[in-house]
Amino acid sequence: MLSLPSRYPTSFCDGVSRRDALRVGALGTLGLSLPQLLAAQANAAPSSDIASTFGKAKRVILLFMWGGPAHQDTWDLKPDGPLELRGEFLPIGTNVPGLHISEHFPQIARHADKLALIRSVGQEDNNHSTGAHAGLTGRKHDVKAENFSASETDFPHYGSVLSKLRPNTSGLPTFVALPDIIATTAGKVTPGQGGGILGRKYDPFQITDHPEEPGFSISTLQLPAGLTNPRLRNRRQLLRKIDGVARIAERSQNVASMGDFYQQALDMILAPAARKAFDIASVSDAERWRYGWHTFGQSVLMARRLIEAGVKLVTVYWHREVKTIDTSWDTHARNFTELRTRLMPVVDRPIAALLEDLQAKGLLDETLIVWNSEFGRTPKINKNGGRDHWGPCNTVVMAGGGVPGGQVFGESDNAAAYPTRDKVTQDDIAATTYHLLGLDPHSRIHDRGDRPHHLALGKPIDKLLREECKPAKTPPPKPLIGRPTFGPFHQMLRERGRRFLCCELGNANQLPEWKLSGWSAIQGTGKTRYRTADARSGIRENSVAVRRTAEFSRIPLQTGTIEYSELFYTHFAYGFLVFRLAEPAKIDRLSLSLNGKPIPIPEELTKSKPRTIWQVPFPESLSKAEKKFHLAVTCPGWKLCDVAVTGDAVREAFFVQAGLILNA
Repeated sequence: MLSLPSRYPTSFCDGVSRRDALRVGALGTLGLSLPQLLAAQANAAPSSDIASTFGKAKRVILLFMWGGPAHQDTWDLKPDGPLELRGEFLPIGTNVPGLHISEHFPQIARHADKLALIRSVGQEDNNHSTGAHAGLTGRKHDVKAENFSASETDFPHYGSVLSKLRPNTSGLPTFVALPDIIATTAGKVTPGQGGGILGRKYDPFQITDHPEEPGFSISTLQLPAGLTNPRLRNRRQLLRKIDGVARIAERSQNVASMGDFYQQALDMILAPAARKAFDIASVSDAERWRYGWHTFGQSVLMARRLIEAGVKLVTVYWHREVKTIDTSWDTHARNFTELRTRLMPVVDRPIAALLEDLQAKGLLDETLIVWNSEFGRTPKINKNGGRDHWGPCNTVVMAGGGVPGGQVFGESDNAAAYPTRDKVTQDDIAATTYHLLGLDPHSRIHDRGDRPHHLALGKPIDKLLREECKPAKTPPPKPLIGRPTFGPFHQMLRERGRRFLCCELGNANQLPEWKLSGWSAIQGTGKTRYRTADARSGIRENSVAVRRTAEFSRIPLQTGTIEYSELFYTHFAYGFLVFRLAEPAKIDRLSLSLNGKPIPIPEELTKSKPRTIWQVPFPESLSKAEKKFHLAVTCPGWKLCDVAVTGDAVREAFFVQAGLILNA
């Protein structure tokens, strides 16, 4: 009996293989004529080289950059594009000739031979909610709207599909998501993060605590006090008996789902491998610093540990620093400042570390890493120095898992506004992902009502998988000459990964948005370069004699001013002023005012011993009310190196790690 050759050597989720379903004996039932059969056969048969990549990925780490990074400032720079559109950043060379990325990805640049950049991803959707659904599921949402919540009619996340078709049986979850459940600023949970039409049973094991915080632990994996594993097993047996009786009565679907969640949690409590994988506190400090001691870095480190332990898919979402404040990649204002100081440095280090470690451990070839987001950003820069939502063009990045590295697929125009070659959609990203996972993208998965749905509506990106997208060996970008430099304090804040503004008084080549008045010339060397705002410190001739006279005491104290000339984006609700000094000094004579309004110095600080680091609370009423930042500082005797505005106090460990002097 003649049968149709299968493109993919898998079965449908009902157990019937494509080969069996399309046997000629069933042609009448399927409504296929012989010409249709031959056409289907031609379309179904892949080339041998793409077939070799089928099923190469055994696990996936999805890095979802919630908010929508500016593709033209990260992966697809246009240094020769229109001046008013191309932005401030310049490209740098990588370890792949002809492949250039942003200057603020220097560590990732050393691993470009592992990356495949897809620069022609386009869709007609500028909404966070539905754009994220497409990026997380590979499927357009039925609506185009913003600020609506996830529901059971959403298409399932990639991890939920794996949980249904290829569930783990070792006690580990199949699908883990961390460190947040993403939602709009209005509080609407973004669709596409869970099981959707498959049911809550296939939702991820969700972590909603940030793993860099002291004392981080997964509470659901902790054994209750006084309970040992045998006692828990006895409780499980009892629960099964109770559950058997309960099935006699009708139960809602939600109750059934919660039973599944409880069973999963109990399995994990009893599985030592699960507890070990989540126990990031057992990792050496040196390794944790390699990934960056911040939410994203520690989440990526945990993702690596989870896939090593056997979890099949981990999604690391970009996070909010504070639940109610937007600190995502949604850079409607201060796009370049936010990318340069807070966002890009925080992904550069951990992604580079992840690629390096997976390769060293022999896991990269079987681990698919995907950088994705809901959309790109506008070519036009708005009045607030930001870029807005832009669906027509974006870049998705893949690495490992069967994807040949050192490639650039597709191309956009000179403004990075529209694809000009090889346009693809999130449907094609999904088809490529499922192909690499060994799942036929055209096969079907059944929802709770047993209705069939295609896994993906696109096609695998054959040219990418056949390694036909090597970049032309163009000349390297021009050297970065005359660019602002970052001192050790500023660099520490960048590595910390939280919002801040930093004025480096001891750096003559700092960022141009700071204006200084009333300060001396730079003095000192190295990490202790400083300025002073005390007029009396400028007296040199007969200084000892002058200091002994009443005349010296009558010389007025000079106040130095620090002004931020760009938009003071108060949406961030800053909380602290941080000062770094070249030498220890007391704070008792410090006087501060913002835009003419005094900033109180807490009494407990004025009684403290001399320090080189002072952190002064920044009143919430000031940080939210002011639209500009003009700080007046009267600090007699202070040799001031740096001033920063941060959202929260900086932990001592960051100063120590950066090699900065702390206290006397």
